[in-house]
Formats: sequence, structure tokens, C-alpha cells
Amino acid sequence: MARASRFETFDRDIQIATAGISPEAISAELARVAVTERDRVIRMGEASPVYDTFVNGVRGATEASVKAPGPIVYVFSYWQPIIEFTLAFLRKRSPVLSGRYAASHMVMVGGQVMRPDAPISADEEVTIVSDRPYSRKIEVGHMMMSVPRGVYDDAARQVQRRFGAVISVYDTQILLPNGYILKGVFRKGYRPGARTSLRKDTRAGARMTYPALIMKLKGS
Repeated sequence: MARASRFETFDRDIQIATAGISPEAISAELARVAVTERDRVIRMGEASPVYDTFVNGVRGATEASVKAPGPIVYVFSYWQPIIEFTLAFLRKRSPVLSGRYAASHMVMVGGQVMRPDAPISADEEVTIVSDRPYSRKIEVGHMMMSVPRGVYDDAARQVQRRFGAVISVYDTQILLPNGYILKGVFRKGYRPGARTSLRKDTRAGARMTYPALIMKLKGS
């Protein structure tokens, strides 16, 4: 068994004595043993309780439908510790005045906001983003604040350092449904080298893009 951070990977080849047993009985025994082993590794903490089932190559099929020799494959999802770590880092790294920005980092899957503890399949792409209209200013340092700029940039590096063996992660800018429409009012930034005019994507009527992290489990 190989360990990587808080993750464990394993491979089980189940051997069943088949001499003198009908194909139907072999299939039933294969299903029974697979379910028993799945429940055992979850109970022992060796696997996540969130998983997808593939039976004879069909996703979502029940173990009882297996045709020997199978296989029955479980793909376990390990999103929970990754999301917990990422949100905790972002909240700690955020500038704090009212606390609204630190509390605004949210999880999205398929364009929908999810609870941080919601079960997420291993093959999903996870986005973490703040929907505050000043989040881009915080990211690029275009306002006075108590922490350095690059909140999401730093988060991407920390997540990569901690979980890089199992996920790919990068920071980017995304559009959000019903996102903020920019007013096109220019205010010069505070840091050296701040721009002196509006860019195309900051002019009046433009939809604001929001700093975000995009994450996907490797091999999914």
C-alpha cells in the first residue's frame, strides 16, 4: 500500500475458488466478496466513502449485475481533505476588515455552488472562487489591504505542494453567472507600476472576471 499525504491507494485481486460452481454462483460470490471488501476498506479508513462503481465496464451498475470474471471496480473520491485544506488556506490568507471576503470563498462543480462537505465524484472538476465584486482588486493588489496581493496565486502553490501527487491545480480568472458589471470608473492602484488607464476588460459594461482555482484529480 502506497501513501501520499492523507491519501491511500490500493489494489485488490480477489481470488475465488470456481471449480464445480455454476457461472451464476461465481458471479454472485464475486459481487458478495467485492462489496464486503469495499465496506471493509472504507470502515478501516483505507478508502473514501465517496466512490463510483463500475461493473463489467458499466458505470453505476450494481454489483449484483456482474458477469464473471467481472471486473468490479470502485473509483474512490478524495475531494474532501483537498477542499477543506484549500478553503482553510484561503480564509487565513484573506485580508480581514469586515470578514465578508474571507467567508465568501465557495466551491463550484459544473457551474453550481456546492456545500464544502458535499460528495463529489472523482472525475469532476472543482472550482473554488470568491464572488465578491472586489475580489479581483484584492488579487492584483489594486486596493489598500492588510495582506500581500495574490491570494489565489498563493493558494494554488500551497495546494500543489500539499496534494500535487494526486491533483492538478491552477489559478485563473472566470466569469460567474449574474456576475458584477463593471462601471468603468478608473482608480489608480497603490502598488508601484500600477496601470494608468482602463484595460478593455475593465471598461464600463464589461462582465467582471473573478480569481479562481481549478482542480482535477489526476487519472480521473
